[in-house]
Amino acid sequence: MIPTTPDELTETWLATILTRHGFSAAVEAIEFQRLGASSLTSVLLRVVPRFQDETTGVTPALLWKRSADDANHRELFRAGYAAEVGFYREVAPGLDVSVPRCFAAAYEEERGAHVLLLEDLTSGTHGDFVQGVSPEGAESVLREFARLHAARWIRPMLPAGLADHPQGARPFVTEHASLSTAYLAEHVDGHAAERTRRYGDEVAGLRASLAAGPQAFTHGDAHPANVILPRAAGARPSLVDWQCSGAGAPILDVARFLVLALTIEDRRRFEQVLLSSYLKEVETRSGHYDTGAATRDYRMASVLQWGWAVELVRHESMWDWDTREAMPTLVRRVAAAFDDATTELDSR
Repeated sequence: MIPTTPDELTETWLATILTRHGFSAAVEAIEFQRLGASSLTSVLLRVVPRFQDETTGVTPALLWKRSADDANHRELFRAGYAAEVGFYREVAPGLDVSVPRCFAAAYEEERGAHVLLLEDLTSGTHGDFVQGVSPEGAESVLREFARLHAARWIRPMLPAGLADHPQGARPFVTEHASLSTAYLAEHVDGHAAERTRRYGDEVAGLRASLAAGPQAFTHGDAHPANVILPRAAGARPSLVDWQCSGAGAPILDVARFLVLALTIEDRRRFEQVLLSSYLKEVETRSGHYDTGAATRDYRMASVLQWGWAVELVRHESMWDWDTREAMPTLVRRVAAAFDDATTELDSR
């Protein structure tokens, strides 16, 4: 049975895990520190073990990520738990991508419970939603995404219509927008309902078009809080939180990150340069994405971020304090990207 409470994560269990990774020190005691930055889907705790012998070089603190305490939340996110455990067990070892070192990864289908014991990357800082990420920082992050995508780069050229979005058009508008429009109108402008109607009309076609282009293993939720930026010059950023990972259009990672991580002004000024830098990195790793096609796909992927905003606002009751503070800024960035992208797509 995997540990789902501090009482279950015992000194013996932790010592067994560390021994499997080549460390011989016996664990004498464990301190648990609740992190204020816990995610919407999981509980995060810092695990600080005290060793009988501290000469083995064991990282002094680890990050323990486990399923949500609330049974309803746990049921809602069980697929994400399985995906993240699968990433660390099966995908990460074969990638040249900066991710936390994983000491343990397990998932129990019956309980929808998972556990990850990860390297604690407190030497870096999470990207800030409100302040945004600098263009230079964004470029370094896109290089990591290029490494990820190029490792499993394919171009299936699926016929249009074979990858329709399961939410469809009308159900999305009626089920999500009715609970989101008021918030979006308050924090963006009076065109929220109009954007959502257009999104509902076009989402299936946009996703089908992206499915006909390059496919890769993707992060699936590429935003600033899922990136740890290094403090040391020249060090690589690390990508975290892989609950939405899987096969998909790599340009969706690029679009979500640039739309959410950059200020509106910086995105408009630097997005084409940053996209070109990403494509160059993919090319050096044996992937190929025509610049014109990538630019078109990037615009379509930017339109799709409006759906992310609408759906997340629908779940406002689940937000933590950090999300509540950041969302007004984020929905304005998403709205601006939607307007910019649809204007350019309409002009073609």
